[in-house]
Amino acid sequence: MELHQLKHNLFVITAAGGNATAIRILNYALDRAGYEKFGRQMMSETESDGVEQCGFLIPDDNRFEMSGGEFCGNAARAVAILFSQIKGVDEVEFTMSGFSGKIRGQVTHLEGNNYQVVCTFEGMSVESKSITANNQPAHLVDLGGIVHVIIEGKMPENYEEIHRQITSELKLTERDAVGVCWISRSPDSIEMHPVVWVKGINSFFYETSCGSGTIAVGKTTNGSSIIQPSGQSIQVEFTDSAVVLESDMAITKEGGVSWDHLDYCSNQPPTYYTH
Repeated sequence: MELHQLKHNLFVITAAGGNATAIRILNYALDRAGYEKFGRQMMSETESDGVEQCGFLIPDDNRFEMSGGEFCGNAARAVAILFSQIKGVDEVEFTMSGFSGKIRGQVTHLEGNNYQVVCTFEGMSVESKSITANNQPAHLVDLGGIVHVIIEGKMPENYEEIHRQITSELKLTERDAVGVCWISRSPDSIEMHPVVWVKGINSFFYETSCGSGTIAVGKTTNGSSIIQPSGQSIQVEFTDSAVVLESDMAITKEGGVSWDHLDYCSNQPPTYYTH
């Protein structure tokens, strides 16, 4: 398949109106330390764009790497948009960090920089168990590349402190990423408030939307449409062999960022996709 050159090498893409992901396109893969090092730098440089996470797309390897090695459902769907543009097709397949299976993406261009994206995570294992966390009943949902603790109730004002207490209490400090999601239910809706820590780059956000958290909340509540802090919803479906996520997406920035001190593992910095 012929790969198409994109005009820019840095993209910021939102999911369901939030959780902006910065994605940099590279000509070749780095090792984990490289992704973490440059990920921390990219997070700093895109802070003004409201970015909550970042990763690196390597088209020649058909691969996407989150900077902390974690799994992220929103970033996967953001990457599906870029793969669709690079490959010139609406249906794409790729792999990513934090998940051992194949990801199938279906991208529908709406108007402007807006898209509807469905990603199917083939063979995704979603393990859930009832626990006690911070003296409250909760569910622990393990997705492999991220683990979520689901608590029904109002998100506390000191959510960062509570998140750290729960992470320590449950001995999750060595996991790639840990989310604590507070949820509220009414007869016709489920709202979630996800707080996520990524170990490799030590990022900590009350996320404005969360794909993996939506999977975890859907698993524990049997809900199929979960309202995000942005006010928009992400749809989740569980089949016998896969998990499916769907929502509106938007490219909010295209461009490039100047990296002044790229001295990692090479005499040359990571370069960008130029096919």
